[in-house]
Amino acid sequence: MRTRDCRSSKNKRGAALLVSLWVLMILSLIVGSFAFEVALEGMLVSRKKKRFKAEMLARSGVDYAKAIIEQNQRARELEIEEMDEDPDGFMQAALYVQRGLSTTSTLSITNMGTFSVTIESAENGRNVNTLQREQWVEIFEMANIPSTEWDTLIDCLEDWIDEGDLHGLNGAESDDPFYEEQGYPVKNGPLDSVEELLLIKHWTEDILYGKPADAEGDAIYGIADLLTVWGDGKVNLNSATTNLLLSYAEYEEWELEGVMESRKGLDGEDGTLDDGIRSIEEVNADGSKFKLQSTFLKVTSIGNSGDTAYRIETIMQMQGSRPLIVYWNEKSEPKNSTR
Repeated sequence: MRTRDCRSSKNKRGAALLVSLWVLMILSLIVGSFAFEVALEGMLVSRKKKRFKAEMLARSGVDYAKAIIEQNQRARELEIEEMDEDPDGFMQAALYVQRGLSTTSTLSITNMGTFSVTIESAENGRNVNTLQREQWVEIFEMANIPSTEWDTLIDCLEDWIDEGDLHGLNGAESDDPFYEEQGYPVKNGPLDSVEELLLIKHWTEDILYGKPADAEGDAIYGIADLLTVWGDGKVNLNSATTNLLLSYAEYEEWELEGVMESRKGLDGEDGTLDDGIRSIEEVNADGSKFKLQSTFLKVTSIGNSGDTAYRIETIMQMQGSRPLIVYWNEKSEPKNSTR
């Protein structure tokens, strides 16, 4: 009897030990799960906090840009000596805006992060809503788009923009099978963005952004960077790219050297106070095609907090000396994004 009792006691102790081990395992899992959730919540809170800071910094950058733009007339009146007492480059940036030049400012905010804001002409392109057929031909030729496609592209664009439902010779209206398949009609109005061209029949990403040479044909260089939807059709000569100027038939590469040199001012150096072409006549440019100041300005503000970045892009229309925001786009993005 005593032996049987001993075995029973040992079995009970073994069962109790097994139950205890199971309880410890379950408690460990619960504690581990709870700790994981706490850590995850902490990471999410930290990320949201950084995103909020980055967004506020980007918005601050937009306000900073507006302040710069509003001072552009005053900047023209200041003496060079006063500009030298401008440690943050605020008034120099305002002077660049007044002269139609691009400018970038970066500021650091204690315990927040930094913002970088770029102000440039939104008219650094040829307006798709004002281009005539012969001007499109200049652009297509430069981009190496096959001449067999020119009339089709232009006619389809004109049918997209013009009112009514009369087809161009090579165009397409809403009753075209392409639009019926896509499920939308032609717009019958001006384009609101360059990317809207991709909605039009025959206008492809290869046309807008280019493609390398392949078995089907030669390279296409893309035209998106040559276009805009802002402004009166005149291009800002103080900030237009070399490729944009070369899309005009009257410009040859050797002539562009004079334009680029004139942008540097009398000292021949970029980034100094005398930068900028002062008059169209200075470079023998056509005043019906070019100008030196812009009515529409593009402001890009990027706020950075830790590893988080927030981008805001706006278009501001000048009304006297005050800018009016007419377009706004914002998004969070990787800090190292180059877009």
